[in-house]
Amino acid sequence: IDAETRVHIEMARELMNANERKAYQNWQRDRESLRKEYALKIKEHSSSDAEPSEPDILKYQLWEEQNHKCIYTGREIALSEFLGPNPSFDIEHTIPRSVSLDNSQENKTLCENNFNRAIKKNRIPFDLQNHSEILERIDHWKEKYEELDKQIQKAVRLAKAATDKDAKDRAIQIRHKLKFEYNYWKNKYSRFTMKIGR
Repeated sequence: IDAETRVHIEMARELMNANERKAYQNWQRDRESLRKEYALKIKEHSSSDAEPSEPDILKYQLWEEQNHKCIYTGREIALSEFLGPNPSFDIEHTIPRSVSLDNSQENKTLCENNFNRAIKKNRIPFDLQNHSEILERIDHWKEKYEELDKQIQKAVRLAKAATDKDAKDRAIQIRHKLKFEYNYWKNKYSRFTMKIGR
């Protein structure tokens, strides 16, 4: 390399095609609508006029995903136990941050503070004594992604049977959107089944 050397930097091109981008935008829009709905529900139960914080909205979303139960203990969770100044339930990382840098929502649950600090600590769900009970509590996640897989296969058939470009594009967009949702639930569930070599 000298003064005459020229360096060309090529940026990665957009990896998604037009139908994938549209599907992703629609999926993100749906998720944002859900977050707004949860923010309104939090305000209904709050004595304050303040807008709910992002962490509180995330907690509410996780609470809904978990059918209002702690995945680790099976304990019913009341709104007052994760919202407010001294929550007894908080967001925890399924695969601990000490093991993984994963800070995605797929890697988060609402967990009883005492269990998280005293029992789970930096362990993964597979290493916990009550692992089989935990899996029973998230069986509805597995059912959800299995049902989504069936819907994806149906969308594939619709795309193949489409008689014009618009119908085919719609079916492809539906398939991609379902796949984003499928990936979310499948990835969330798989964090509870994975084993990490020590």
